[in-house]
Amino acid sequence: MSSFQVPPFITPASKFADEDSARRLARQAESGKLKRVRRGLYLPTEVWEALKPWEKYRVHIQAVHESAETPPVFARESAAQIMGLPVIGVPEDVQTVVPPGKNGGQSNRGVRRISGLEGDPPPWQMFGMLLTPPPQTARDLAVRLPLTGALPSMDKLLQQKLLGDYPMDQQRFFTADDVVAASSVLPYRTQRHRVERVLSVADPLSGSPGESFSRAIMIEHGFPSPALQVRFSDSRGFIGLPDFDWEEYKTLGEFDGFEKYSAQRYLRGKTPSQVVVEEKNREDRLRAKGYNVVRWVWDDLKDSRRLVRILHEAGLPSKKTG
Repeated sequence: MSSFQVPPFITPASKFADEDSARRLARQAESGKLKRVRRGLYLPTEVWEALKPWEKYRVHIQAVHESAETPPVFARESAAQIMGLPVIGVPEDVQTVVPPGKNGGQSNRGVRRISGLEGDPPPWQMFGMLLTPPPQTARDLAVRLPLTGALPSMDKLLQQKLLGDYPMDQQRFFTADDVVAASSVLPYRTQRHRVERVLSVADPLSGSPGESFSRAIMIEHGFPSPALQVRFSDSRGFIGLPDFDWEEYKTLGEFDGFEKYSAQRYLRGKTPSQVVVEEKNREDRLRAKGYNVVRWVWDDLKDSRRLVRILHEAGLPSKKTG
């Protein structure tokens, strides 16, 4: 997500506005030619409408940054969006943190200000903006969000991979111990317990936010814990690394994200139809080894009952736990 480039805003003083006045820009917004993102910050309507929902949220974050008199410190989902930790869904507000003792907990013009915690480290600067460091960001999401929202970010944090634009003088990779240390300043035991619960099931082997989201649903409904990214081979050689392996039940699970069949970094020069054929051949080889293969997509995660039904139909037992 952090690779998304925010389009340049049109402002009263920018060259993109052809030196139009603020009043002229306002009229263009009223006519539908421009989208007013924030006071004095506009985008061409066709550019705005082409953005995905999370990209629009990222643009709102940028607009809050560029319109502020004092650089804000972004937190929670807003910080996660900037640094590249996955966020499920689009928040209603841009979230910032203010120093402890300041007036937090308020929302004004789409910006929610949160009181900071005594003992937290100074903010980082990433992509030209100030934000809470990665362990504190993942901690805050674990405190605030359900497991389906918190687990994708925690899995990603623990993967020992660069998120992008790290300050050169800061720690680049993180472990569960770093998140535990960040949680030690939380004022309430229930908050620390929520973080501990997410950490207890976090797994850096998770291959995508959708896989983490899927696993959170499995955990909440008491399905057996699968092994992740297990290597499979046959007499012809390497088959693949299925997302989920329930070896006891001879069942493999695959989450199919849309990008697998659309983004060039996944297609690797192949057409979507070629990828589909390869997936089918791979699945046939796994079935020949005696495995049942079950698949699902993002739409099956929007209502957890759909994934639960798919896994039950595949023969996996469950016991509702959350």
